[in-house]
Amino acid sequence: MRYSFHLDLDPLDADQRQVAEWLSGQPDPTAAVVRLVKAALDGDRRLAQWEELAALLADEIKQVRAQLSSRPPARPAPPPPPVQENPESARRLDSMFG
Repeated sequence: MRYSFHLDLDPLDADQRQVAEWLSGQPDPTAAVVRLVKAALDGDRRLAQWEELAALLADEIKQVRAQLSSRPPARPAPPPPPVQENPESARRLDSMFG
């Protein structure tokens, strides 16, 4: 079964005129329209995937923000212990430079 389609393109509308010119320049306008429809459907599917990913990322960011705001402030690390001076080394240095 073959289908026929009639497109009423407005020659005064620049976008529709461009479509008509493009279609008339195609060797097989029906195949060109099929490719365009497939590309549009694929684009819609990919857009939906990106929107879903963005929503998941937004939820994850909210969760991380909530976790960070509920944590007590981090305590600073304790200072390193003071260096123990060896009395014998101190006497030798004093005798050398003293």
